[in-house]
Amino acid sequence: MAEKSDYSDLINKFGIKEFKTRFEEIRKSAEEFLEKSGFERTVYCNERILSQLLLDYYSDIDRLKDFHNIERTRTEKIFAYKISWIIRRKPLQYKGNFLDEIDVFVNERFAAYLLLNECLCCGKETVPPNHQKELNEYIDLLLYYFKYRDCNPQAIELAILSFKMGILVSE
Repeated sequence: MAEKSDYSDLINKFGIKEFKTRFEEIRKSAEEFLEKSGFERTVYCNERILSQLLLDYYSDIDRLKDFHNIERTRTEKIFAYKISWIIRRKPLQYKGNFLDEIDVFVNERFAAYLLLNECLCCGKETVPPNHQKELNEYIDLLLYYFKYRDCNPQAIELAILSFKMGILVSE
């Protein structure tokens, strides 16, 4: 039988206030996503799964900092690890029977939403009309990747950095 992980040292290291703040940020983002995407009636954010997701995230970030002997982690890594754990843990859950729901990939859509709105577009809601087609293609590619590929943090970080490099090159 596997031993249950005790995360109390990790919570003490980062601080309960930091944990609660990050928890509320993700929960709020999830609620905004559910409302904007029209899932608010059929999907909810499972707070127990969200807590586990955050513990896994902080555990990874802590190991990363120890391994590289660094104090702060790059923003791209933070987003990559958070998104990776959202895809793995699936904190957004369907209420009751979801057989009528056409799209069962709500967590992958949430991950793409976070990546685009919070990380890449920094909350900007408008895309120049002459780039909307390319953005839609990028979103489709992200969703495909999140649904059917191994979404490790390193690959997600590369996607973030590639997107940012594409913006620099196109200017």
